[in-house]
Amino acid sequence: MSSRKRAKARDDARVVFLGGVGEVGRNMACLELDGRTLIIDCGLSFPHTEMPGIDLVLPDFEYLRPDPDRVQAIVLTHGHEDHIGAVPYLLREFGESLSEPLPIFGTSFTLALLSNKLEEHKVAGYADLRVVEAGGSASSGPFEMRFLQVTHSIPEGVAVAVDTPFGTVIHSGDFRLDQTPLDGKATDLQGFASEAAKGVHLFMSDSTNSEDVGYIPSERTVGPVLRDIVAKAKRLVVVACFSSHIHRVQQAIDAARESGRVVAFLGRSMHQSTGAARELDILDIDERDVVMIEDVKKLDPRNVLIVSTGSQGEPLSALSLMAAHEHKWVKLVPEDTVVLSSSLIPGNEPAIHRVVDGLYRTGAEVYHMPSDPVHVSGHAASDELQFMLNLVRPRWFIPIHGERRHLSQHARLARDVGVPAERILVVEDGDTVELGETCRLGDRVPAGMTFVDGLGIGDVGEVVLRDRRKLSDDGIVVVTVAIDAHHGDLVSGPEIVNKGFVHAESSGEILEEAAERVMLALEGTSADEVIDPGVLEQTIRKTLSKYFWEVTKRRPVIVPVIMEV
Repeated sequence: MSSRKRAKARDDARVVFLGGVGEVGRNMACLELDGRTLIIDCGLSFPHTEMPGIDLVLPDFEYLRPDPDRVQAIVLTHGHEDHIGAVPYLLREFGESLSEPLPIFGTSFTLALLSNKLEEHKVAGYADLRVVEAGGSASSGPFEMRFLQVTHSIPEGVAVAVDTPFGTVIHSGDFRLDQTPLDGKATDLQGFASEAAKGVHLFMSDSTNSEDVGYIPSERTVGPVLRDIVAKAKRLVVVACFSSHIHRVQQAIDAARESGRVVAFLGRSMHQSTGAARELDILDIDERDVVMIEDVKKLDPRNVLIVSTGSQGEPLSALSLMAAHEHKWVKLVPEDTVVLSSSLIPGNEPAIHRVVDGLYRTGAEVYHMPSDPVHVSGHAASDELQFMLNLVRPRWFIPIHGERRHLSQHARLARDVGVPAERILVVEDGDTVELGETCRLGDRVPAGMTFVDGLGIGDVGEVVLRDRRKLSDDGIVVVTVAIDAHHGDLVSGPEIVNKGFVHAESSGEILEEAAERVMLALEGTSADEVIDPGVLEQTIRKTLSKYFWEVTKRRPVIVPVIMEV
């Protein structure tokens, strides 16, 4: 290889965005150097109302499929699902084709949460988990990484600084600037300043709360509110929050301790998160203060506090079952107290509101945002974002983690503090950024969504989703006929059954007329001795589609069933 080609290979660098820009969740970016790929986070998102039947949404791994072995390592900024949840699915697809277990870097708590997932998916053997610490460094292939402590709504979050031939690239992860964090581990401003002094070529920064003005209050402000609510509670107290928000769980435990209550953890993920946190001494609770959920009914409810999952209104979560009076162990009654100590993830609002209404119907006292200050965000607001931009002083800036409006607002904040507009790139999933003395947009790559539906991964695409949405909008009509296999004559039927289209009793005339039109259409095909089932099915569809649109202005899915006799 000539020296010129070697130099080009050495300097070849770019960032590929496979998720997390132009949307909330599904965070995944790839930093490429010397033909190797470092994946920064690999998360999932949850389906919205236009994705019927979908359980999870993953990034599209198509870009990595031609050569999975080029992936050098994965680095995880923290342990939230939208940053680690897709790792098991990545390993399920590529694990067997890897020449050796894939190095995965993360802090102790992050890897503890990931480890549980890898065991459940039976892919732990494909991963080489490597623990890193805030303030530490690590290397893998051409990637020299340094980890900067950041405060977030989960312990042990880090930003990642990676050296390139053109200067340092910093990925902020999710962060905020809490000056009095519960664990005393504030965002490492000195570390960011040190990177700035050496020169930051590209800064990619969390944009989730870019539209919020000012600063986010400290996590410590939630504690007194919880203590006051628990102290005044007349009976059982249920505090619902994200299972990974260990600092919030700690404050609920502290409130219980001050009021002489024991604590029961409820929800599978809550048990996993608190179990990992207790093993790592991140969560402080005496074993004597913990009771099993099945033992709660034996205790005086005035002496119990339950820390539960389900704050996002998940249909089968503990809180949703409580709201529907269907939980096996917890039956809410008047004078019980429920606290929803979390934010509303975009898209979950209808489900959360239904659960809140159900909780009110139990007669319980319900505390939730925004009417009660029982939650603060883990993401930096506008003044914090601008402070960080002033501190880092990047030559180039890319806002990440957020919908297009969040990214655009963050870009505006950057311009206001002096980052030149031509050095700010607003990107979306599938965009690539070529790194050199300048940063510029490159060719786009595949970056769609991969849907998880039950045990199926990727077998539900846009066509299936479109059909499901159509079924939910206009219903389905099944038309069954028996046809003479030799001459095409109608032997019996048509029998018409509909689901979700019209009410059979009140709209019987419509269905009767539909059957009559199918008979007339088949008489025409019989006269021509048409016996091809495909042609007959198409005739039925065209006939009924036209008729139903005329009388209802709706287009149900029409399923002809042709039986040859």
